[in-house]
Amino acid sequence: MQAFRSLASLFRRNVSQEVLAPNTVNSKLSSHAIQQPIVWIDCEMTGLDIYNDHIIEICCIITDQNLEIVDEGYESVIHFDNDVMSKMNDWCIEHHGQSGLTKKVLESTKTLPQVESELLSYISQRIEPNTGVMAGNSIHMDKFFMYREFPKVIDYLFYRLIDVSTIYEICKRHNPALLKSAPRKKAAHTAKADILESIQQLKWFQTHYLKSG
Repeated sequence: MQAFRSLASLFRRNVSQEVLAPNTVNSKLSSHAIQQPIVWIDCEMTGLDIYNDHIIEICCIITDQNLEIVDEGYESVIHFDNDVMSKMNDWCIEHHGQSGLTKKVLESTKTLPQVESELLSYISQRIEPNTGVMAGNSIHMDKFFMYREFPKVIDYLFYRLIDVSTIYEICKRHNPALLKSAPRKKAAHTAKADILESIQQLKWFQTHYLKSG
């Protein structure tokens, strides 16, 4: 119970936090509304400790209800110094080092507030408040971190999630034979590559597993 209370305390909205007025946020909203928008987000973190680790890379790609990508998306790397990066766990040190992300983080000049503002601007210029559903693989983990570090973005989006990992786990139990023909993830562990793989995964499930008739 104490753990749930701690999570609730972490996620409780700070009422004194500055929130942009709706007419300010989406003043440049496109006249071509995206139907039932899906906001795909992937974060790379320094670890999975939601209290002490940080988002170091984030990517966002918006699709319509047919999973068609609307534009090139938004992506950014956030700066942290070597003191933070050297405290990553062994997995992160190895994979972020191999992908080149660690070097990009150390060289970046962007802060968390700056990236939050840019991401909110990107989303709000394309969709109305409380219409975009966050999507991805194990997207709840990304949302946990974003509650703490990108709360304004979370406030702008709809509260529901589309978790491709959930569909995968259901299919694995319900129709394991079908799952053997599913495309294998390449596990590039870069935010944009992970999102594009997640979109392709959901398209595959939509065609082969979630099809009607």
